[in-house]
Amino acid sequence: MSETVLNWGIVGCGLISQDFCTALRAAKMSNHVLKSCAARSLERSKQFSERFEIPNYYGSYDELFNDKTVNIVYIGTTNNTHKEVCLKAISAGKNVLCEKPMTLNQQDQEEVFKAAKEKGVFFMEALWTRFFPIMKKFKEQISNGSIGDIRFIMSSFMLPIKSVDRINMRELGGGGLLDIGIYPIQMICNLMGHERPLKISCSGHLMPSGCDECASITLLFKNNRMAVINMCTTSVQYARTSVVGDKGTIEIPDFSWCPVEFIKADRSIHKEPLPECQGINFFNSFGLSYEAEACREALSKGLFHIQKIKINLN
Repeated sequence: MSETVLNWGIVGCGLISQDFCTALRAAKMSNHVLKSCAARSLERSKQFSERFEIPNYYGSYDELFNDKTVNIVYIGTTNNTHKEVCLKAISAGKNVLCEKPMTLNQQDQEEVFKAAKEKGVFFMEALWTRFFPIMKKFKEQISNGSIGDIRFIMSSFMLPIKSVDRINMRELGGGGLLDIGIYPIQMICNLMGHERPLKISCSGHLMPSGCDECASITLLFKNNRMAVINMCTTSVQYARTSVVGDKGTIEIPDFSWCPVEFIKADRSIHKEPLPECQGINFFNSFGLSYEAEACREALSKGLFHIQKIKINLN
């Protein structure tokens, strides 16, 4: 059997798409090929293609979806466009890796999943944290009994991003929860094995635009366990995850959304630094190559999705 090769089409030529391509090239994986890119501006798409040595470039997304050389697309457009772009890609028969958040609400999310299932294509939301190699070790340290039974988890992501225009614009899917709050949310879901909370409560503050500026979310689980999610768009960076059991504690001290170290129950530090990756825009972006490889492995096994991550915070 021949090895599965992913021929990528890059939809949107912004900063995160730049890092995705930079990561793929730095990883030097021969079974991932950058075939095409598209932006709303043909000139911008051309510049992107020249930078990353991509043979085909287009001035519209529809043209890329019609490119027969592409068998999977990475969608890195603004939040408010994700649903429409995903549905068009799926309709064209493309496998899809879509940047988070895949949609702005649960109803649109289910519409995208339904379309992908009916078309028989692969779909995954790009929650890259789950595919960092260190996350497997982190979860193993929790399950091996070193902290006993989980009693409390607190996961936070605070970053001074309020001044970024799109964060203040509801029409672009702005606000802190969809941008950074999604990471501690998925962390809790992951560590709690996707168990449904008994109760969810949330409090916070809004920006003048109506977008969420900061929030604290409490989740109550059976057997008197609980978790707290904290998000803030006006503070210094703070992205810590603490898992507290009845025998000990294990923690990711910072960069919980793209971790490279954690503190074990015996307080020793386990580190897994990432390979060098020059020219990136965001922290630890080499890790984007791990989610790309997860897509390839899933497709090679005939899977159409990797476990869905869903929690209703309405």
